[in-house]
Amino acid sequence: MRFAGCAATSHEAAANFGGDDIAVRARGDLTDTANPVEAMRFLAGLGSGTEKLRILAGAPRVPGLVAEAARADCEVGAGLVALLGLPSAVSDSVLCAFERYDGKGAPAGRSGADVPEPARFAAVGYAVAMFDAVGGSVQTVTRWCGRALDPEIAGLFLSDAEGVLRLSRAEDPWAAVVAAEAAPYRYIDDGDQLDDVLAGFGDAADLKSPYFQGHARGVATLARCAAAQLEGVDPGLAYRAGLVHDLGRVAVPTGVWEKPGPLNPDEWELVRLHPYHSGRILARSPVLEPLSAVVSRHHERLDGSGYPMGVRAGELDLTTRLLAAVETWRSLGEPRPYRRAMTPGEAARRISELPLDRAAVRAVLSAAEGPKPSFPALPVDLTERELDVLQLLAAGLTKKQIAERLFISASTVHTHTVHIYGKCQVSTRAALAMFAMRHGLAATP
Repeated sequence: MRFAGCAATSHEAAANFGGDDIAVRARGDLTDTANPVEAMRFLAGLGSGTEKLRILAGAPRVPGLVAEAARADCEVGAGLVALLGLPSAVSDSVLCAFERYDGKGAPAGRSGADVPEPARFAAVGYAVAMFDAVGGSVQTVTRWCGRALDPEIAGLFLSDAEGVLRLSRAEDPWAAVVAAEAAPYRYIDDGDQLDDVLAGFGDAADLKSPYFQGHARGVATLARCAAAQLEGVDPGLAYRAGLVHDLGRVAVPTGVWEKPGPLNPDEWELVRLHPYHSGRILARSPVLEPLSAVVSRHHERLDGSGYPMGVRAGELDLTTRLLAAVETWRSLGEPRPYRRAMTPGEAARRISELPLDRAAVRAVLSAAEGPKPSFPALPVDLTERELDVLQLLAAGLTKKQIAERLFISASTVHTHTVHIYGKCQVSTRAALAMFAMRHGLAATP
């Protein structure tokens, strides 16, 4: 669970470091950021042209950005740990995933035995696995020993490096991890508890960009309502597929999702693969495998013009056709960097023109136009103005932008922000966005 919250600050990483948050994380994981030379080499490898110059010019801000990113990643990850019902010791350790033995980590600068022991073990495991993939794990662990890594735990690895590395080089790492689980085994009930877990991970994937916040839950809810109108579609299966249909979005750089203009061929190819990644994430679990075929084809079209495989109508069951229609409807009504959100009338006309199943489209439009639920009671004691600010904060707007949007002063926004974070018991934008999505309060930019 160390990196369960890794999508929390994808938007910020892309905005500040050249658009490719995945490359930022990959390079950052291999960098001793407490070493000024390594840190500058890391920054110099990001972006190109004027973008590279902008990144280097912002070097003084990097420590603050790193600390904030670590806090957000850990806070979201710990929330997912709690959702799984794991012991508090696990969430406490996830909160310290980016702390270092020498106290030069983030977000709190904890050191030595003040870093939970499981987090110290996980840090050594992470360093071994990461550097084994690129060569030099023994050298790196030796160099980081007593700095980023607990020297005693690092010494355990170094005393039998080849034996430990054989474990991390298993032919099937998934099976090896499952086999290594200590008894008693933990199970998620195949009911509301599983729905909550899937919703939590759908929310985490939606953190990839503020434009996606609430997308998974919106698709899932509409899919369940529309499925009730179609014979042969299981509303529960449609709902779960909706929750996790876009898990594969995390495999695509946020700069691609947030690009305001047309995608180039390489970028478009990355986008085309995200449904495939969603399916592969689910395929290894016997319980979730039935969702795999549905979510991996939610961008396919009846005439073969969809992606990633370009299959035609004969290979698309009704549940898959329904999810495709629901996802299209929901997306058309959401803003994107390259277009505004469509009105319901515009979206209805557009979806009717696309090569989607007609029965599925009729069910979606009928469900979307049905009785609207009354606005739910707020989960905490928020004023209406605080709710406005919360939604804009969660959507990634700065305090200055919020002040301009709401016609209030920046100092008033700051006061509201302090109150909101306190009432919601979070400290980062990403965790606030998760809170908003969980309680149906999310709004896109």
